[in-house]
Amino acid sequence: MKRINSESSAYASWDASLALSTPWIEATHLGNVVSLAAGDVLAREGERHSYFYLLRSGFVHSTLQRSNGAEFLLEIFGPGAIFGEGPAFANRPRPTTTRVVAPAILSRYLPADITQKFSTMPELAASLIQLLGFKNQMVVEKLAGVASAAPKERVVDLLLRIARLQSNSEFPLTQESKNFQVDLTHEKIAAMTALSRVTVTRTLNLLSREGVIETRAKQVIIHDASALRRLHYKNS
Repeated sequence: MKRINSESSAYASWDASLALSTPWIEATHLGNVVSLAAGDVLAREGERHSYFYLLRSGFVHSTLQRSNGAEFLLEIFGPGAIFGEGPAFANRPRPTTTRVVAPAILSRYLPADITQKFSTMPELAASLIQLLGFKNQMVVEKLAGVASAAPKERVVDLLLRIARLQSNSEFPLTQESKNFQVDLTHEKIAAMTALSRVTVTRTLNLLSREGVIETRAKQVIIHDASALRRLHYKNS
């Protein structure tokens, strides 16, 4: 059984999925592939929805609506994330709204189709059981308020993740200083972190003054990824 980092954050379920989603990523014959645009809603809070998903590219937010009408960002999903499996298998209304925030390609699964594969592909069942257990723990922690990341932490974490994805590397902590180009506007970073554009710009300017990044038109250049990661963990 794989060990999953239990650190609670808006990326926790994505991280858990990355440790468990390999059999799903490789099983390209399962489910249907769909392409969605930024702003498309996969499922709304309180509604029933038959499918669960593997995100192959792009980004998706999972949000809850507070009693005052404000949205609470629960999860940020990126490539390799599995989501929606709990309510899909239980045939229950969705507890959150899931919305695409960057153009996405997903594999879409019906529980009835997948359960027929468990006898010949038991690794699918094992990964879902682990993932559901982990997510249950993380949701409790988030709703208790222990996972509300500060704006700077959200932005830095996202930049590091995008850089790792674009470089197609493991991005180890011991990596020597190296430039990474993140092709995102301030508006897109704001959408992906559920922050205002003003807050993102203020945060990026602060990081720029600290010398770890440089902002350009529709780009952020990470000059020292190791220093940025150390800064992230120092402030988290």
